[in-house]
Amino acid sequence: MVNLIEIEKKYPNKIKPEGFLEIYDKYFKDYQDKEIKILEIGVDKGESLRVWREYFSKAIICGLDIDKKDFEIENVDIIVGDQSNLDILTKIVSKYGSFDIIIDDGSHRNEHVIKSLEYLFDYLNYDGFYIVEDLQTSYFPRYGGSRYNLLKGATSMNYIKSMTDSINYEQNDKPFYKKKKYDGIIKYVHFYQNLAVIKKGKSAKLYYKDSIKQNSLIEALKKFISYFYR
Repeated sequence: MVNLIEIEKKYPNKIKPEGFLEIYDKYFKDYQDKEIKILEIGVDKGESLRVWREYFSKAIICGLDIDKKDFEIENVDIIVGDQSNLDILTKIVSKYGSFDIIIDDGSHRNEHVIKSLEYLFDYLNYDGFYIVEDLQTSYFPRYGGSRYNLLKGATSMNYIKSMTDSINYEQNDKPFYKKKKYDGIIKYVHFYQNLAVIKKGKSAKLYYKDSIKQNSLIEALKKFISYFYR
């Protein structure tokens, strides 16, 4: 079974930043021969789409880029559009339905990354991967990030970090807590240098049940009262 590193050697230029393909090979190897659907945001010269085409022999592959390309890739659909344009994203999911792997290597602007993630995560299959590349732009002011205020809310990095709380949402004792968008549907979030890998799936229920968490008025009142005696 061929790996991504061997495929990349066929190309004169680096396909991805150093270390990315080694990481991807670890996550993707069990999907290599499956009939899956892949969306990559950001096409550039098309090298990574060609790598995915060779690596995932049975996959349906779609690329999205804001610029029209003067090339075609066999059995790969390249759509022209802005990743922050919900009409474009709706067009894609209307055509393909949900995906098993979504890779954001697009504009890297924080507001674009967040908008795409918020919309497309609903169209990521369970046990699928949502990957955001080049997270260093969370620290670049020209991309909407900040070098100094690492708690700045509207950055890709902070948005994805906030998703980790959804893994443990059942342990949130905030009175009358209401489930949020990602609660209970994230298995893990793995961070690497300038890269995040989000695995969609049901979180383990360790302590609380939804029926207790949201429907028990007595339980909610107890937590509300205890909040003032900590």
